[in-house]
Amino acid sequence: YADSSSRSTQEMIQDEFDLDQWQLGGLTSFSQTCFAKYWSKLPDPTSDDLVSSIDPYSFTHRMALGKYLIEHTGGESIWGKDCTKHWFWGYLAQMDWQRRSGRFADPSTWNASGDVKEILASSSSFGEEDAISRRSWWGYMNLNFSVAVYCGAAEAGIVPKVSFLSSSSSDDDQTNIQDDEGFRQCVEHWKMFWSTHHKQFVNGMGKTTTTTTTKADDSKALVTTLYQHLWQTHTGIIVSGISHGKEMEALLPEEDRNIGLGFCNTVELLASMSFILLSLDYLCKFGVGYLPTIRLAGPESVEHLKRHRPQEHVAITNLWKLKDASPKTMEFLCGFWSRVTYWDFQRENMPRTFNVLGHGSRWQKVVANCRVLCLAIAPRSLVGFGIWGGVVSSMVLVKFL
Repeated sequence: YADSSSRSTQEMIQDEFDLDQWQLGGLTSFSQTCFAKYWSKLPDPTSDDLVSSIDPYSFTHRMALGKYLIEHTGGESIWGKDCTKHWFWGYLAQMDWQRRSGRFADPSTWNASGDVKEILASSSSFGEEDAISRRSWWGYMNLNFSVAVYCGAAEAGIVPKVSFLSSSSSDDDQTNIQDDEGFRQCVEHWKMFWSTHHKQFVNGMGKTTTTTTTKADDSKALVTTLYQHLWQTHTGIIVSGISHGKEMEALLPEEDRNIGLGFCNTVELLASMSFILLSLDYLCKFGVGYLPTIRLAGPESVEHLKRHRPQEHVAITNLWKLKDASPKTMEFLCGFWSRVTYWDFQRENMPRTFNVLGHGSRWQKVVANCRVLCLAIAPRSLVGFGIWGGVVSSMVLVKFL
């Protein structure tokens, strides 16, 4: 490497991004995140130059809308310095992954033969493209979590309204997104969230001005309630997106399609846990997880992950299982994890728990399984929990003494 003093700031920022570390967690600065290399370059979507010409099929424009939402829906007084506690960071991290892994490309251009070298090359090359194909199922689903969410906030009067181009650089399709029924439904879902639940949260946070302890307790309760409503909204978006994206879904190779549908089912689990770890602070602490870094098209691509990215292979295997899970199985899983995450300390450490259960050693998995089973059957009160813990401890001592 050249001496750092002779290199541009942008070069150094790009060098700091480590995908493996981003997946695992433990980051200590924004410069290590996936956003660092382009965040400062994102345009203001409400500027005179752009407000009437947003391209909904441009990665840059979608990310710019997301940045604007983070910075203008509560501010630092609610979300902390640089708004790093905002829930929308998790959605933007998903968008970055979808682009970086090449999933915004037209599926008809994916390598149908399953040749791994070509898949790696095409995933990598498209991972830097700005255009999002209108034929991409991933791109369509993300439209409802990036553009529709902004439009919902605009309809709620929280951010300025913008206008969209009917055509884009990605395809010849001239369809206006606002003519899409699924998109309009998603805008309404988001409008309801912003105008009611998010507004109540911001107002509530502004009133938590009593003692430090009371303020922390009130804030935690408000955050939990906000996320509960967020996951309800998210579920509505998923249902609408799947319903209106069938043609695009059919274009995907089976392996990748099943990942997407399994990922949609994951939302039920997150909702049951009142999952609250979407902020940038939490992403840096716990990582973004092990979603596949290449597009899947044929068994060779799956085998490649198994040999070279085993943690990602475990992740896709679990997603496939979720895709095929019956309603009764999902009901059981949601009930189980709801009991486990009843306790705040466990809910705030779920990424670590899932990481150990999926990727830990045999003994780590045994310990983690015992732990979550104990939490699942534990009484839901501190007194009951203390008595139950004492009984279990006594039984263990009797067994081994």
